[in-house]
Amino acid sequence: MLFLYLLLPAVLLIYFLMRDMNRKNLALTIISLVFYSMGQPVYMVLMVGLSYLNYRFALRINSEERSSLLIPVAVNIAVLAVFKYLDFFLSTIGLGVDGGLLLGGLKALIKALNGIGFSFREPTTVLPIGISFYAFSAISYLVDVYNRKIDPEEKFRNLLLYFMMFPKLLQGPIVRYEQIVDQLEVRKHHPRAMFEGMQRFFFGLAKKVLLADYCGKILAELNSGGADTTLVGVWFAAVLFMFQIYYDFSGYSDMAIGLGKIFGFRYCENFDRPYLSLSITEFWRRWHMSLGSFFRDYVYIPLGGNRMGKPRQVFNMFVVWTLTGLWHGASWNFVIWGLYFFVILVVEKHYMSTLEALPDWVCRCITLWLVLVGWIIFSHENFTDLQAAFAAMLGFGGFGAPGLGTRILNSLPLLLVCFIGCTPAPVYAKQIFSGICGMGRRREKPNQITSLRIVHLVVSVLVMCLLLWLCTISLVGSTSAPSIYGNF
Repeated sequence: MLFLYLLLPAVLLIYFLMRDMNRKNLALTIISLVFYSMGQPVYMVLMVGLSYLNYRFALRINSEERSSLLIPVAVNIAVLAVFKYLDFFLSTIGLGVDGGLLLGGLKALIKALNGIGFSFREPTTVLPIGISFYAFSAISYLVDVYNRKIDPEEKFRNLLLYFMMFPKLLQGPIVRYEQIVDQLEVRKHHPRAMFEGMQRFFFGLAKKVLLADYCGKILAELNSGGADTTLVGVWFAAVLFMFQIYYDFSGYSDMAIGLGKIFGFRYCENFDRPYLSLSITEFWRRWHMSLGSFFRDYVYIPLGGNRMGKPRQVFNMFVVWTLTGLWHGASWNFVIWGLYFFVILVVEKHYMSTLEALPDWVCRCITLWLVLVGWIIFSHENFTDLQAAFAAMLGFGGFGAPGLGTRILNSLPLLLVCFIGCTPAPVYAKQIFSGICGMGRRREKPNQITSLRIVHLVVSVLVMCLLLWLCTISLVGSTSAPSIYGNF
């Protein structure tokens, strides 16, 4: 609510009051730093310092010296590892969260720093917001400089803006520097693009607040009541989580892409209706596309890809999917989740010709079922809960729970809307409406004002106002559920 009704209008006003691009960029950088510091002010110092380090590292990269790349990449990975994986490592080797000399020393150091005015959190609590997305953006920038795909940025202010730009910093998409380098100092603010950006933002907001959060509330009720440990309940919970995580993350990506468009930036797409995929291979080409392309270009291909024989290809896939699981969280269930998809993808590569012979609807059903099982693994960090979920999937927890049938019936309208939203239907409806109103980009006289175009504008504004109103009444008096991918 604070962001929607105070911060965002103020940001837009300040940004568009600036006359030249240098001032706009400076304003956007300051706004991004202020935005980040509202959540974690101390970690803002870390992020700015790390940005300056990466700036200096890139200027010293020599394509003839591999160490000039390995050292800065290692620094970024080390920062990510300390904040995100330290507790996981210590607990894995048996030191536990509260035991061990290393962890005790870290806590003592943090306590001492807090005693002189700092406000560091202990490593057992929340990590710096967006650290995973930041680290991957920095690594892609350094590797691209090393490979001479781009020149190192000579102006620190431009690189800092790239790293800390608030629409994409917290949860992506993982925008590569090469994708926006030309937009940092030269970009246009076209009214039509800005209006489309506003539409994208409000639709993304609605996906998060009106769909993902409500799926999450029903899911929380199932979990608290124990209904998710029954045969019907565990699959109902899996469907809810499937929609929750999709609309949560794709909604945020839409908001980020929309805000970027308002400011004149073109961010990469992150989702392409993944639940309509015919295979798991296709699913991962459509889901979190910026992460998939990162692992492909900066891990899989440098390891040799599929150029060094089948055994090496399988090993390379194993590395990629282990890292993919770990990237999503410092817990064994995420590692298992990554390896689960690794096994499926290896099987698909060997039997793809057989699978392609099946009817499309069969392929989609099999793929969706495999994805559902994966989300069950993903959503249960506790091994005891995960075992109970798998037992319930096999019918060992009973068929259903009291009141579960009523809850499912009451949820059907929400599930129907979620299902339709995963199909091309909303996009087709928008395209048909725009075409009727003469808004196609290839029409003659695209800037001519007509009565139909006025109708299109009025209806679009009314729809955005309706979505904002529905989101507002949904948020008033309640606490918005934190974004799932905000933890990564």
